[in-house]
Amino acid sequence: MNEELLRLYNSFNKEHLPGFFDQLVEFININKEKFEGFLFNDSLDAIKRFKASDFYLGTSEDNFKLAIRYYVDKIPNFSDRDICKNVINLLWDLATYMSNEVCPSCQDSTLKIASSLDKKQIYKTCDSCLITIFQNTFIKRPEEMVPATRKQVDSLDDYLNA
Repeated sequence: MNEELLRLYNSFNKEHLPGFFDQLVEFININKEKFEGFLFNDSLDAIKRFKASDFYLGTSEDNFKLAIRYYVDKIPNFSDRDICKNVINLLWDLATYMSNEVCPSCQDSTLKIASSLDKKQIYKTCDSCLITIFQNTFIKRPEEMVPATRKQVDSLDDYLNA
């Protein structure tokens, strides 16, 4: 699994985020039995169906090229757990839409837009302080969330601008 991920990370090109994203999802699908131990089954099932075209990719302030270069040197020593955690975190960071709204709690980051697995609820979340907001109310962070899709983000924008 380490060599597979190393090849994938070495192929990273910021100009081709959709292809890279879809390859990450394929990596998860190929190694699904390894990921089963680190994710809830419903979350894993949702992630296995992700398609780059469903998301606004790379909207965060993260420097993905720098982050991936950092991990390339570490991958040979990664355990399966490290690989699963790293791939899921990267997938989350690539797919989760970052709003321009500053976190009202920590005021240190901007809020990301996430979704319930059934796509019925849209949340605003902060990666720094981990607060979660649903319908302008702070809530306990759900155990299972996925990045909001392009369609959900657009509907949220329509809702807020109406």
